Amino acid sequence: MGKRSFAPTAIFYKPSHPIRVKRTIMKAAKNVIFWRDAQIADLEICQVSASKHVFPNHAHDGIYAVGMMMAGGAYCLGPEKSYSLVSPGQVALINPGQIHSGVPACGSQTYRMIYFNMKRMAAAAAEITGRPVAIPEFACMVVGDPLLWKRLQRLCRVIQGPAGRLEKETAVMDAMVHLVTHYGNVKPARTDSRREGIAIERARDYLSANLDRKVSLEDAAQEAGLSRYHFLRVFKRETGFSPHLFRTLRRIDRARQLLRKGLAPVQTALAVGFSDQSHFSNTFRKYTGATPGQYLSQS
Repeated sequence: MGKRSFAPTAIFYKPSHPIRVKRTIMKAAKNVIFWRDAQIADLEICQVSASKHVFPNHAHDGIYAVGMMMAGGAYCLGPEKSYSLVSPGQVALINPGQIHSGVPACGSQTYRMIYFNMKRMAAAAAEITGRPVAIPEFACMVVGDPLLWKRLQRLCRVIQGPAGRLEKETAVMDAMVHLVTHYGNVKPARTDSRREGIAIERARDYLSANLDRKVSLEDAAQEAGLSRYHFLRVFKRETGFSPHLFRTLRRIDRARQLLRKGLAPVQTALAVGFSDQSHFSNTFRKYTGATPGQYLSQS
């Protein structure tokens, strides 16, 4: 990748050695935690709490580094020795290959870093435009964007929790789409809305018929005959729900039917695709107001 000139940006760090975990938490130090998920192997999340560490000049090869400043602040030292400040609630956007370094602004800082693989981001951009595009480059390096913050928070939450593959991949795509369309100069292609309605009907039937299976975003999009980006956008437009939420509601409806027939909560959870009993119980209560056991006892 050729040398490029960037505006001053935030100061964060990518570990030099990969940390190989599934959905396990690994502590590198008392105030540093990394998350990786086997289903999304090229995504890494790092949370640093109350750190006073000063980072030297460094760059990330093939990685977009997106930082969320939770508390404190960091001075950003850019290629021209200029600097700016990343404050709480702001997001730092660092391109692959961009040299950066950083110093806590005052005392300690608490932040999260999300590392996106460059090829994954480029693939998302190509799906949005409907054609191959150049590697997206962030034009703004420090932004205050509440919607982006919300999407990144959701991404961290689902990767760190018991969510299924469809929900995780949806959260990743939503975050990447926001990043490249708002800050990477990527423009969505026009589509045929008449054909899209029929495609979503196929996807709805597919999701409803496979409640007990692990379904990926790619699986559902292929059933509809759309790219992942267009599938997510059109599905929400046509149904009012994300594919994950639509499927969750169908799972709960089916679980209620099985419980009314006398099936035990453990078997019911497995029959509708929940391998984690606690996750099933919490989700069932969220949408019915009762636990599966309470619902069963009154059936």
